[in-house]
Amino acid sequence: MKSVETRALQSGGEPERSTESVLRAVCLRLGCTAATAVFPREETRAVWGRSEQDLAFAREQLGIVGAELARRVIDTRKPIATNKLKHVSGGQIACKLVALPLLARGGPAGAIIIFNRPDEPSFDEFTVRRLGRFARLLARNATENLDSLTGLLSWEGFKGRVDSWQRGATPAAMVSMLYGDIDRLHLINDLAGFSDGDRVIARCGAAIKKALVGADSFACRLSGDRFTVFLPHMNLAQTRQLAEAICREVSTGASAQRQPNHPVSMSWGAVSVSASDLHLDHRIAEAEIACKTAKDRGRGRVEVYQDTDQSMIRRHDEIGLIGSVREALAQQRIVVFAQPITPLINTSLPTTYELLVRIIDAKGNIVEAADFMSAATRYQILPEIDRAVCERAFQQLSRNTAEPVKVSINLSGPTLSDPDFLEWLLSAMAKYNIDGTSLVFEITEAAAAANLQQVQQFIRRMTSHGVRFALDDFGTGVSSLAYLKNLEISTIKLDGSYVRDVLTNTRSQALVRAIVQLADAMGITTVAEYVESNGVRDRLAALGIQFGQGYALGRPGPLDDVLAAVADRAPEGRERPFNDEKPFTTPSGIPIMFKMA
Repeated sequence: MKSVETRALQSGGEPERSTESVLRAVCLRLGCTAATAVFPREETRAVWGRSEQDLAFAREQLGIVGAELARRVIDTRKPIATNKLKHVSGGQIACKLVALPLLARGGPAGAIIIFNRPDEPSFDEFTVRRLGRFARLLARNATENLDSLTGLLSWEGFKGRVDSWQRGATPAAMVSMLYGDIDRLHLINDLAGFSDGDRVIARCGAAIKKALVGADSFACRLSGDRFTVFLPHMNLAQTRQLAEAICREVSTGASAQRQPNHPVSMSWGAVSVSASDLHLDHRIAEAEIACKTAKDRGRGRVEVYQDTDQSMIRRHDEIGLIGSVREALAQQRIVVFAQPITPLINTSLPTTYELLVRIIDAKGNIVEAADFMSAATRYQILPEIDRAVCERAFQQLSRNTAEPVKVSINLSGPTLSDPDFLEWLLSAMAKYNIDGTSLVFEITEAAAAANLQQVQQFIRRMTSHGVRFALDDFGTGVSSLAYLKNLEISTIKLDGSYVRDVLTNTRSQALVRAIVQLADAMGITTVAEYVESNGVRDRLAALGIQFGQGYALGRPGPLDDVLAAVADRAPEGRERPFNDEKPFTTPSGIPIMFKMA
C-alpha cells in the first residue's frame, strides 16, 4: 500500500455515519481513547476520539505508525496488538494499540486501529477478540454499498454519496462527471468466456480507482461494463485528462501487460455542471451520449458533451424517441398502416399491401417509422417492434370477413436472429387463424447477411406453411445475386435508387431491364418502390416491372380502413378511396385526427 490517507469525519454521508457509530461504540464500550478506520484509496476515512485532545493524540500516533500498521494487517489478515509501542529504540512508551483487518467478501477492505494512552488500561486477549467482532461489523457496514467485482460503489451507494455532497455544497460549486463503457466486451465474453470478461471488468475498475483524485472523488459500476465517476471541483479539462489517464492504464498499464491476449480499451464521456443543476440521471444521460459519440469516432477516447454537436444532438433526440417507443409498446399504442402494391402490367392481378409501423405518442400524434427507426436500431428494440406489428396486424386481419388480403411485413435482422421468434410467430399465426399463403415477409440483404444459416432455416420452415419471402432494397449490396441463389425468394423489390431517375438515366433503365430478365428466368416477381409519378409508373411497366409501390399508386393508410375499403368495393370493382381527413381512435382509446401522408 503506497499511502494511507486519514481525515476527520465529515458528517452527512451514510457510509460515514455508519463508520462513526461503530468507532464511537468501540471507544465508549471498551473505554478506549480513540479509534480510526483506514480505507486505502477508498471513500471513507475516519478518526474518532472521546475529546479534541484525544482526537489530536490519535492523529499524531496515526501519522507516525498508521500506514505501516494498516499495511501489515491488510497483508497478513491478522490483528496486531501492543501495549508498549515506542517510536524510537529505548524511548518512552508512546501509546497502546490494536490494529485489525477489515475483511469483506472481496478480501481486506481496510483496517481499524484502536488507541489508548500509555497510562490507560492495556489490551488483553479478551479485548482483542471483542474488537474483532467490531471489525467484522465495520467491514460489513463499509462494504455493503460496494460492487464485489470492482470494489467501486454500487448504484445505491453512489447516489447516497452524491446526495451527501450536494447537500453540503454551495449552489455555484462545480462538479464534473464521467460515463465510461468498455469497448467490445462482448467479443471477449464470446471468444474467451465470461470469466475473462469479469477479469477485464475488474481490471478497468482498478484503473478507475488508481486515477481517482482526492478523498471527495468516487466512482460507481452502474452495471455490466458501464461506469460513472463523480469529480467535485474539477473542470472539464482536468476531467478529460483524468479519463485519458484511465484509457491509457486500461490499454497499456501493468494489468494490461499481464493479459496480452485480450486487448482492451474504454470510451468515456464527460460533462460539467454546477451543484444547483446537478440532476443526476440527466447528467449521466448526457455523459453517456458523449461516450457513445466517442465510440462512433473510434473508441478508446474521451468526448465532452456539447449541446451544439450535431451527432450528440441526434443521440439526445434518439434517447427521447426511444422512450416514446418503449412507452408506446408498453401501452399498445402501435398502429399498422398499409400501402398498396399495385400491378403495373396485368391489372387483373390482386393488389397486395405492405404493412408499415406507426406509433402514437403521448399527445396522440402519429409518429412515422422514419422518425424512430434509427433510434430503435441503435438501442436494439427492433425485435420488440416486429413482434408488436405482427401481433397487431394478425388481430386486424383475423377480423376481416371479406375476401382475403395479402400483406407484406418487414422483419429486421435482429428479429430473424432471435432463436425464439420462429416459434412465437407460428404460435401467433395459429392463435389468429392466419393463412400463411396470405403473408409475405420482407427481409433486406443486410438482415440475411447477419446470420445466413439461421435465415435459411427460418425461410424453409415458414415456406412449408405457405409463407413467401421478398428481398427488399434489392441491388444495394454486393451479394444480392448470391442471396437469390441461396434463399427461397419469391419477390424482389428494387431499391429506390434504380427507380427515381429511371426516366432520365439510361444506365438505370438498363439495370432495371437486366434485373427483370434475371427475375423472369428464375420465376421471381418484381416490385419497384418509390413510384412517385405516372411517368415513372409507365416507364417501369414498359421495362417489364410487374408491380409498383409509391405515392403515385397509393398512399399509406390505417390497415383497418384498407380492410374496410376492400370489403366495401366501389361499383367499378376498385377500392373506395380514403377520405382526406377523418377521425381515428388508437388502441388505447386516444382520439386523434390525421391527414393521409
